[in-house]
Amino acid sequence: MRKISSLKAGFDHQYHHRAQWSAVLLTLCLTTSVQAADEPDPLLRLPDLPAIRDLSAWSWLEARRDNVSRNVSGIGRSLDDWLAGDTIGERTNESYLRLKVNQQVSSTGAYDSNLRLSGRVDLPRATERWKLIFESEESELESIRDQRLTNIRPSSFSGGFSYEGPARDDGLRFSHDVGVKGDIPLDPFYRFRTRYGHDINETWFFGVDHKIRYYHSEGWSQDARFFFSRDLTTEMFLRVDSEVHYRDDRNEFEFAQTVSVHRTLGNMETLTYEGGVIALSQPNPRVESYYTQAVYRKAIHEDWLIMELVPQLIMEREEDWDPDPRFQFNLEIYFFDF
Repeated sequence: MRKISSLKAGFDHQYHHRAQWSAVLLTLCLTTSVQAADEPDPLLRLPDLPAIRDLSAWSWLEARRDNVSRNVSGIGRSLDDWLAGDTIGERTNESYLRLKVNQQVSSTGAYDSNLRLSGRVDLPRATERWKLIFESEESELESIRDQRLTNIRPSSFSGGFSYEGPARDDGLRFSHDVGVKGDIPLDPFYRFRTRYGHDINETWFFGVDHKIRYYHSEGWSQDARFFFSRDLTTEMFLRVDSEVHYRDDRNEFEFAQTVSVHRTLGNMETLTYEGGVIALSQPNPRVESYYTQAVYRKAIHEDWLIMELVPQLIMEREEDWDPDPRFQFNLEIYFFDF
């Protein structure tokens, strides 16, 4: 230490020694660097991990998604085994979870964002017809206008069981849902749905989708959709919809008439052009909204990550029919392992 101190003192007081010491230090640094490059210290070597080198945004997301998917299917199989009373039998389970992110911006400067969660627990061994369902929204309680135009709905978790009736030769299908909406106090509900489809001729197809609902807090409501569709080309078809909603607590009807053209662009890639008009029966029958929109939908990664782009042009009575351009971005992630 005394020798080093004397050298430093000499370096501080004798300027002509600085160049000499700089040369010595530079030589030592270069020598050490060369030795380190030729003979790397095993204590300083990082582990050879291909997962680190090959990590990307897609692989990271896919790994997390696959892990959740296995858990979702595992829960479905475990619950199915418990209800069935044994663990021997078919292991295929079609339980799934869907996460949807919605972003919307309007020319007025309004911005909305929400997150929705829904899914189904499959119970193929416990029962062939009953499914355990859950969802974080009750879109059916919203108006046609909110469903078609804003796509922004209040979050309200609900869960229950859904029973799908057996297939019939006459084209009719029936289903029943019973459950509870997770408000405080709890809000029990019952839903009955009827669907029907029939080929009118070689060109036109006719369909009906009718729902009757009862919520303890909302009372009775129902909606019916009638539609006609026909193929325009092998990759494009036309659809004309007439829809009616009725809310008993408001004694109000809501009507919608839409025309849409659906086009298949590629594998899991579609484009829909749609235009429509929405009307109310109260306080007097009148048109409330006109709208047109395009919906571009594409699977951007395999079959579980779906993107939607929805430009809209809306004209509403309450805005004096001023055109209001809007844009929606939706991202859906499906978790399943079947």
